[in-house]
Amino acid sequence: MTERLLEVNQRGLWQSVNQKMLEKFQAIALEPEGIIENL
Repeated sequence: MTERLLEVNQRGLWQSVNQKMLEKFQAIALEPEGIIENL
């Protein structure tokens, strides 16, 4: 879900997103990758 929201933002379709919320979504999207790399 988070990745879809980030994609919508990249396409310019999500006008009301604020920067702080966007940064949180980016961190959530990257979290699983960090866990996998540390295995």
